Amino acid sequence: MPFSNWCRSLPLAGLGSLLLAAGAAGAGPPPPTAVNGHPVTTVATGVATPTSFAFDPATGTVFVGAFGNERTGKGGGVLAIVPGRAPALVPGIPSGIAGVVDQGGTLYASASGARTGRILALSGWNGTTFASSKTIFKAATTVGSVNGLAWGPDGRLYAGAGLAVDVNKNGKAKKSPFPHPYTVFSIRPDGGDFKVISRGLRQPWQLTFVGNSPSPYVSVLSQDAGKIPADAIVVARPGANFGFPKCFAGVGLSCKPSFEKPLIKLPRHASPMGIQAVGDTLYVALFGGIRKSGPEVVTIPAKAGAKPTPFLTGFAAPVVAVGISGGALYAGDLTGSVYTVAL
Repeated sequence: MPFSNWCRSLPLAGLGSLLLAAGAAGAGPPPPTAVNGHPVTTVATGVATPTSFAFDPATGTVFVGAFGNERTGKGGGVLAIVPGRAPALVPGIPSGIAGVVDQGGTLYASASGARTGRILALSGWNGTTFASSKTIFKAATTVGSVNGLAWGPDGRLYAGAGLAVDVNKNGKAKKSPFPHPYTVFSIRPDGGDFKVISRGLRQPWQLTFVGNSPSPYVSVLSQDAGKIPADAIVVARPGANFGFPKCFAGVGLSCKPSFEKPLIKLPRHASPMGIQAVGDTLYVALFGGIRKSGPEVVTIPAKAGAKPTPFLTGFAAPVVAVGISGGALYAGDLTGSVYTVAL
């Protein structure tokens, strides 16, 4: 399924020539600018829609989840940036990767096919390939598709359910073919013991944990049809119901006081994608940015009602992925470029 179906229908026309030119030339556009004044470096180009980052401290490898071509979904997988080597796709990993996370030397990757969604566990990284690859979770009987991943403090793997059925122009949605749509869920490291954490989230895209919080902070993309609510960041607490498809952020056909409210509301179409935390500060990739600012990475205090502050600006195309490791931030945009900057 095209990546635009996962994010939202922002104007992507005109990006095609930019994407092709960047891939053909082997060099991306000028990097964005950091408000802290630190230089921004391009560390990879030609990544087919970077979605997420994971970091292997043992080898210094940066893994980049890649969805694939933003229209066809082809050409994705996991790209490895190994010190001293040219970035390269890891063989044997499917396209459509939405989330990656490294835990104890095992790389978990979510493949987001509409009916073939699954989570892989890859181990035995030697700098070029993984010795073992195993599907630990198939989403067909639960959520259908899997978005981003995060490792919880309880030793469980957390993920967002991919969008299966959206609302129409009247704000109504057909019944989902899957029993647990619009959810954040968790599983054991072996893929068992599926548990729904929170419900009523249209597109819970990426997740992170803040401080000592036992619940993930989640970037959520709202609908583009019917009455359009704010995009948001929510705290997915156990048992919470945020209301979608009936309601979200107080907008919809049937809003009830019992529906959980987002922690942070963002302007419509700001489109929060990648999300990471340093202390009590969130770093969020805004696919479309706020108003006329264009695509950007912002910082937001992890508290109710907080407002975003620009951190990286001047992207040549919508920004999707963000990751943090070793005092550096990584970001990836739809030109297929990956950048890094010191915090």
